[in-house]
Amino acid sequence: MPTDEEKQRVKEMLVRQLRLRMDPAAIEDAAPLFGDGPGLGLDSVDAIELVAGIEQTFCVVISNEEEARSAFASVNALASWLAERDAFLST
Repeated sequence: MPTDEEKQRVKEMLVRQLRLRMDPAAIEDAAPLFGDGPGLGLDSVDAIELVAGIEQTFCVVISNEEEARSAFASVNALASWLAERDAFLST
């Protein structure tokens, strides 16, 4: 389970990489990152930027669309995915 600090690092990367005009702390841990409704409302162009940000910030590669769909569900999901790959240890 990712720590609050790890989730905060994910939120900071999201804001920086996607040039979001919001405080990282305003991003809900469980809110969906993509789609309409509550959450960030990211789209497919944002997904490309997000993949690049993950590779640059955490030095891990998302290898396929199914893996990305699962990892990009929320901050909680992305932080868990990164923690499973020890990505927080290498950065």
